Amino acid sequence: MEFITGKRILIIGLICLLWTLPLFAQGANDLVRANDLFLIGKYAEAKAIVEPILEEDPEYTAAIFLLGKICFKLGNLDKARELIDKAIEKDLGNQEYRDARNEMATFASKLTEASRLYNNSDYEGARKVYQEIIKENPNFVNAYIDLGRVCVRLGDLQTAAENFKTAIEMDPENENFRKEFESLTRRFIQEGTQLIQRKSYPAALEKFKQAASLNPEDPMAHYFMAVVYLEQGDAAAALLSVNRSIELDPEYPKAHLVKGKVLTSMNDIAGAINSLKRAVEIDPQYIDAWKNIGYIYYKTKQYDLAIPAYKEVTKLEPQYASAYANMGAIYLEQKKFSEAVSSLSKAVEFNPRDVASMYRLSQAYNNVGKCEQAKATAQNALKIRPNWAPVLIELGIAERCVGNRTAARQAFQLATRDPKWKAVAEYELKTVQ
Repeated sequence: MEFITGKRILIIGLICLLWTLPLFAQGANDLVRANDLFLIGKYAEAKAIVEPILEEDPEYTAAIFLLGKICFKLGNLDKARELIDKAIEKDLGNQEYRDARNEMATFASKLTEASRLYNNSDYEGARKVYQEIIKENPNFVNAYIDLGRVCVRLGDLQTAAENFKTAIEMDPENENFRKEFESLTRRFIQEGTQLIQRKSYPAALEKFKQAASLNPEDPMAHYFMAVVYLEQGDAAAALLSVNRSIELDPEYPKAHLVKGKVLTSMNDIAGAINSLKRAVEIDPQYIDAWKNIGYIYYKTKQYDLAIPAYKEVTKLEPQYASAYANMGAIYLEQKKFSEAVSSLSKAVEFNPRDVASMYRLSQAYNNVGKCEQAKATAQNALKIRPNWAPVLIELGIAERCVGNRTAARQAFQLATRDPKWKAVAEYELKTVQ
């Protein structure tokens, strides 16, 4: 019985061995196929074959080594070193494994040297080493980021952008790469906006051009370029820049406002209004756009369109004096004197030195028969702008209205000294002789 049992055990062992031989053979064949793919540079395909082999047999030394080499070529240096070290531990005498480990150590030394050169401000030296690193291992993604940083320091923004974008394309899931690239662009934009505040427009424009060179797809860079071009009076360049900004981000209301201003400067009134209306479609509370809409309609004498726009302004900014001043001027032109009094009173209340609105308010008061108010308003205006002929005429009309003919005559006589208003003043003077 013992002999039979031993024989059975031997037979079972032989069966198991025969059963597993095809599996070993298959694994070996797959490893050969993976190595062939590795040799022709198809690293991802090779990795897809080796990983299942190691799932079946985690201690398969040759597979561990090959996966380490694959990881190195794919740019994962830390994982590559871990795997090669594991292979060496399993086969201490294998020189091929040690050579691969030494190659990785040399590669790591180059990274250290490039970093040292960068930290010592030797950017040309760092660029050369990073270029060597990329040539040696084109899949090492961090080298592209580091080379991008070096190129920024050297002012080679186009090459910097190319390297950042390469890194992002290689590792699209790495938010740190994208954020660094975006923050770098924003840094130039921020510096440019600070220069705008100091009215250093040429220097600001250079910053925005650098941002656009670094990232041509950043709408803010083109927007601020348009702002500076407009400030410098270069409407054609401003229009090109703002159109590019809108193309990249059609929902940014400030870009449509700037386009409206540019088109206004080019006397394209219809185009300007369309751009400004687009701005308030995007942001109905965008007060600067409403102000510009109202002003364009006011200056082009489209009064029935200007009034609603200015009313939107006063809803959003109840103490905006200019809106009330322009509405008052419109109402006066339309001979809506009561409405003129209401608007101009607020204009003067919110801007007590607005002498033009004081003059118009005095005129409106005279037209509704509120002569004492007209007189007081005219006198206040003359304190700010003495002997201004049109105000003197309104003062004379108010004095005549309240029965002060002598004071009226004096006001009209003073007004005759202004050649522009002489004829009007002389006509009024005859009424109190």
